Amino acid sequence: MDLLRINTPNFLSQLSPPVVEKVKAAGRLVQYQDGQLVHSRGTTLPGISIVADGVAHVGVYGRDGRFVMTAILGAGECFGEFTLFTDLPRTHDVYAGRDTSVYQLTGHSFMQLYAQHAEISQALLTTTLLRSHLLLEMLDAIRRLPLPQRTARILLTMAKTSGQHRNFVCRQEELAYTIGVSRVSIGKALHTLQSLGFVSLGYRYIELLDLDAMRAWLDATCD
Repeated sequence: MDLLRINTPNFLSQLSPPVVEKVKAAGRLVQYQDGQLVHSRGTTLPGISIVADGVAHVGVYGRDGRFVMTAILGAGECFGEFTLFTDLPRTHDVYAGRDTSVYQLTGHSFMQLYAQHAEISQALLTTTLLRSHLLLEMLDAIRRLPLPQRTARILLTMAKTSGQHRNFVCRQEELAYTIGVSRVSIGKALHTLQSLGFVSLGYRYIELLDLDAMRAWLDATCD
């Protein structure tokens, strides 16, 4: 599920054109074929990656060997930024979702730009905090709520952080992977929300119909 792209402004879009060009010039543009590994979980080398074209699939492998995708990042979006400020290893594997190009910046190169341009710090902070807000909401929903309410909470968070109220385009299978349930289970949850008049389901999309009613229902059923 493309939750991060839906809910956060991409990193490059928050920078002025001159600074965008400096960021691109400081990086090495690397081409990846569909399915090729971009970064491995557990590596610690500092650096930041910015998708130039195509998509990056972010996820982890379960014990059954299945790749559980948690995000799809598109052009302008960054990943790996926490390696610049902590000694923690990367938490996810990243693969090219199709033929994809990525700007790869070393920690040294990026931190030089970071020190020179305050807008880079602002953009990175905005992106990171919005992502953290979404992930904390998801974690709370996963720990406490039945699946229909969990799904509603995540959809409401998406609407709140993106400033959009309708026409969220996603696939049920990818939403199921994100929440950590089967496609059948997420289908049942979405049909529950549809029967209540909160969403409309179509081919590859979920349309939000009545956020206020869904929020009131969620508050009433989660006390």
